[in-house]
Amino acid sequence: MKLTSNATSFLVTCLSATLFSGFLSAQAETVRVLSYNVQDCFNLGRKDQNVERTAAVIRKLAPDVAGIQELDRSTKRSKGHDIAGELAEKTGMELSYGKTIDYQGGAYGIGILSKNKPIRAYTVPLPGKEEKRALQVAEFETYVFFCTHLSLTKASQIESVPLINAEAGKFSKPIILVGDFNAYPNSPTIQEFRKTWKQASANGFTFPANNPAYQIDYIFLHTDKPFRAEKAAIIEEPSTSDHRPISVELTW
Repeated sequence: MKLTSNATSFLVTCLSATLFSGFLSAQAETVRVLSYNVQDCFNLGRKDQNVERTAAVIRKLAPDVAGIQELDRSTKRSKGHDIAGELAEKTGMELSYGKTIDYQGGAYGIGILSKNKPIRAYTVPLPGKEEKRALQVAEFETYVFFCTHLSLTKASQIESVPLINAEAGKFSKPIILVGDFNAYPNSPTIQEFRKTWKQASANGFTFPANNPAYQIDYIFLHTDKPFRAEKAAIIEEPSTSDHRPISVELTW
């Protein structure tokens, strides 16, 4: 059967559209991730609080999404300033804030900064005997981002693992989990996480910032898809906070 020129053009158009669609679906996605315990934007010795100093570090690293721990909103120690909001403004990023406790007339908690506004964001309470903790969740079009700051109490850390895993089970998208876990690599807490999550961050000491001797900050990925962790780094930032920021580019 001989096709007319119109029919041939139509078939070529359909084939091109199909191939292009398949090409797009096969494209890898790369997300630049940061995790940073900023200590309310106080410097290492807690003598000076400077939001711009912390924001400059984040801007330089240019993450697509960042999990931030220890964020004040309108507390007495922060002189009534919304540290979380100011940090978002100075970095030009969207803020998803998760209050963990009421503190000094305001709030204290964790946050997610992102270049794009999430589809939705919410806070999941986590246990903490010394103070309540939380998991902050932000869902984006192609992935989900978890940020946490686990308890200092080992029992509360272990109790948090199944709660975080249960929340992860609600999504079919790749899930990135970051935070200050207050746990060493060989601890029962981190070993429990490794059963379900794959570490993407670099191995190395992250605390204290001026002379790191402990690894307690991590970036994990929860996905069945193969992924690459590139440019994983512990940033040499010895005085902006008491923790060093960690970053990685994740591609899946």
